[in-house]
Amino acid sequence: MYLCIDMKCFFASVECAERGLNPLTTPLVVANPERGGGALCLAVSPFLKQQGIKNRGRVYEIPKEIPFIIAKPRMKKYMEYAVKIHRIFLKYVAAEDIHTYSIDEAFLYVKEYLHLYSSVAELAVKILKDIEEQLGIIAACGCAENLFLAKVSLDLLAKKSPNNFYYLSLEEYFNTIWYHPKLTDIWQIGRGISKRLHNLGIYTLHDLALTDKAILIKEFGVVGTDLYEYAWGIDKTTIADIKSYQPLTKSFSRGQILFKDYQKYEAWIPLQEMLFLLCMDLHQKKVWTNHLFFYIGYSNSTNSYHKSFGLDCYTDDYFLIKTELKKQFDKIPEGKIRRLGLSFGGLVEQNKGYNTLFYQPNPKVNELCNAIDYIWQRHGKNKLVLGTAIQPESTIYQRNKQIGGHNSD
Repeated sequence: MYLCIDMKCFFASVECAERGLNPLTTPLVVANPERGGGALCLAVSPFLKQQGIKNRGRVYEIPKEIPFIIAKPRMKKYMEYAVKIHRIFLKYVAAEDIHTYSIDEAFLYVKEYLHLYSSVAELAVKILKDIEEQLGIIAACGCAENLFLAKVSLDLLAKKSPNNFYYLSLEEYFNTIWYHPKLTDIWQIGRGISKRLHNLGIYTLHDLALTDKAILIKEFGVVGTDLYEYAWGIDKTTIADIKSYQPLTKSFSRGQILFKDYQKYEAWIPLQEMLFLLCMDLHQKKVWTNHLFFYIGYSNSTNSYHKSFGLDCYTDDYFLIKTELKKQFDKIPEGKIRRLGLSFGGLVEQNKGYNTLFYQPNPKVNELCNAIDYIWQRHGKNKLVLGTAIQPESTIYQRNKQIGGHNSD
């Protein structure tokens, strides 16, 4: 038996709680006021959602007749609340039975604790009430016999339930959710997969369940098996499976949306800074890379440029990698640039003998990285940055103050 618990409009609800306001009656938007009307709404309060205002819209899209409070994002504060919520979960279940799915959502395996309560509903509602009374955050809970059904119960049913709780049985799943008209409302089915399913004549989970499994495997590979089982309400994954999973490959990545349009020569500055921070990530994790991918997105256009290329060695040497990246960057088309992305792949642990006589790590670079890391740990990242920081196009000071691309304070 699983619970899937989500904090309604989490960022906005935290801002309401910090102000002593009721999120159900307060029109509040979490957005950066410094970006004006074009600022992205990271979250809106439940009250505004009832007015038809959606997350991820722009501030200027909110009808002018609706007055609202605008709150600047504070990621550190939201993380503090997430920790407090996790501690509340620990009052009811052990840590090994909790899977934190995102900052505002978690799965709980509760079968072993149900003998302490009259029903699973009693346990779930007790947790929700505890969160609301202690933190002022309103949560919703979907419940079912497996992770997939619990998540579907949360997304489609619990958030509309009077007590914010809903138990979805397999029988009800077949009678109702099977015929839900919008596949993208279903967990694990995004727009891309939905479009491909439509091309196969599949528009509901019922259609999916009656499709030959071999056809799905041919179209989606291993994912086709998952989709087929989800359609039949089957999910054999457990929280223990998730916690024990080790990916075969790992990558490091960073991305950012620039505050304004950059010319090509200007965009090279923040791209260098992203590279520097990623190389420091490699050093701190004691891994090397031999593969890079970078992405350039142009303003007011769907056009983009992306390039993947390998290195002749495994390394975390910023200076060496920057030289190779610049060669590739010089080839990109001119244009107004608004989005940047950079990632490392092919990671291996340091000193595993992957390099050759033609390349050996520079010990001075390693010493420099150790010194930088020492200063960062003691004084913060903005006490020692690249010289590019003096350029007006630099974004490193702002980025170092952010968490997940948003204001941390």
